[in-house]
Amino acid sequence: MNSKMRNKILSSGLVIGLLGSALVGCGQTQNAAVNSVGGNTAQTANQTAGQTINQEAVNDEAVSEVQQSEAVALEGLEDVDYSSDFEGINGCAVFYCAVQKQGQVYNMDIAQKEASHCSTFKIVSTLMGLHEGVLKDVNTTMGYDGKNQYPFDAWNTDLNLKDAFASSCVWYFRKVIDGVGQEKTAEMLKDLGYGNCDISQWQGSGTNGTPDLDGFWLESSLKISPMEQVQVLVKIFEEQAVFTEEERSTLKDVMLVEENEGYKVYGKTGTGYGDNAWFVGFVEKNGENEYFALRLNEESLKGEKSMTITGGKAKEIALKIIANRK
Repeated sequence: MNSKMRNKILSSGLVIGLLGSALVGCGQTQNAAVNSVGGNTAQTANQTAGQTINQEAVNDEAVSEVQQSEAVALEGLEDVDYSSDFEGINGCAVFYCAVQKQGQVYNMDIAQKEASHCSTFKIVSTLMGLHEGVLKDVNTTMGYDGKNQYPFDAWNTDLNLKDAFASSCVWYFRKVIDGVGQEKTAEMLKDLGYGNCDISQWQGSGTNGTPDLDGFWLESSLKISPMEQVQVLVKIFEEQAVFTEEERSTLKDVMLVEENEGYKVYGKTGTGYGDNAWFVGFVEKNGENEYFALRLNEESLKGEKSMTITGGKAKEIALKIIANRK
């Protein structure tokens, strides 16, 4: 692979990074100044999140089915100012505890805006692979042919699921999603209410130059908002979707970031081109989960272009916010 290809892959966020950890407690009091979101704002958020439809979806029937998907209502949302934690970077954060039915949102407008989710899609593609039998457990391999030489050493071997998830290996998950197939993928995304549910660019938009490193989830047709990311996580882990306990357990195994006394942290980063970076997951404590999605969508509010926006940066900001929550 030449240097141009390598730079494209790096800039598209396929960079290996360790996921961070922090404690988030459901219903904790904010250190930052928090104001209740007015009824109209909260109602609008619940009505619009998860229902934005890409008008260029495959066909009218598919769009109709997506519109009929029932999104999880995020109740008891409060507006919170995290601008100091974002350090001038434009972005948003959503935290939500399903048991307590309360959450916090920073920058509601951005939180409702759909964008490519990039590597955070590995959360759902792992579940789909398990559900359809493409993946058996954390030790499942997908057959590295030994011919392609990728820019990350971790990808140049016959990885198992756990290692592929940790290293964000695109060729591995390209094989997983092809094994699931278009029909089943479309069906499960609609069941989850996964953003615009648009997989019309099945092979991708050419983002990374080769078929085994491209897909509809990489700066292509499928898009989702931070609010919808949280809604999907609630559906999955609050047992409102088709997936089994065993499948969720395997997913949690590969998502585990850190385990400390009293709590566990799960998550996945994702990075797109230039202005699109994510950190998505949840914290498990005292039998409750608090789900979160943080997205950066501009290099800097001040117009500074020296800063590189990646999933790692999104994670760093998220963990700083979480650390300040008391």
